[in-house]
Amino acid sequence: MQNYTLKPGEVLPANVSQQLAKINNDFSKSSDFAKYLSNLRQLFQIEPIQVTSEAKLYLAGFVEGEGSLNISAKKTRHARFGVVVDPEFSITQHVNGFKPVYLALEVFKTGRIRHKGGSNATMVLTIDNRKSLEEKVIPFYEQYVAGFSSSSKNNRVTKFKTLLDLFNKGSHKDKDLLINDILPIWDELRQQKGQKNQAFKDLNEAATYIRQK
Repeated sequence: MQNYTLKPGEVLPANVSQQLAKINNDFSKSSDFAKYLSNLRQLFQIEPIQVTSEAKLYLAGFVEGEGSLNISAKKTRHARFGVVVDPEFSITQHVNGFKPVYLALEVFKTGRIRHKGGSNATMVLTIDNRKSLEEKVIPFYEQYVAGFSSSSKNNRVTKFKTLLDLFNKGSHKDKDLLINDILPIWDELRQQKGQKNQAFKDLNEAATYIRQK
């Protein structure tokens, strides 16, 4: 897969982290996804991958274990009501297990891979474009992952899909709909409850903050 394997506790070499940052920066400027994939393959010495049905089934099992549908709410003065609710799909994996993360890029044809800040060698694939989530990630979950998942995880996918539908309807642009329809889904599915860096400790605090805007 690559010409080095890190031992437990070892840090991703600085030159690799720097090259990855440059690859992402270049992609931001060019939007050339094929070049982005090629640069990643070169950096991590991965052979081109053929996306077959078997590869998608393998990825489905990997996503079931390592993938996550996340929703965050962030305070920002640039938002209409002072809060932005962001849905996101992510895969987090040590660099030694990089190849399945790269496979996800090949399958979804969108997203970015970054070195997770503050970690030794953790890589994170994120897809946060709502159209890509709706048209690529959710259908993949429904077709390939649902059969491997528990009812609770499948319910999470359904809730996430409902959130995307609400965005399509413009519910985030209406204060009452944002508070009554979107925030409850955020509160149910968010993963930062009890963490020091959370924007809001609970649903009531978030709703009150928005009502005051």
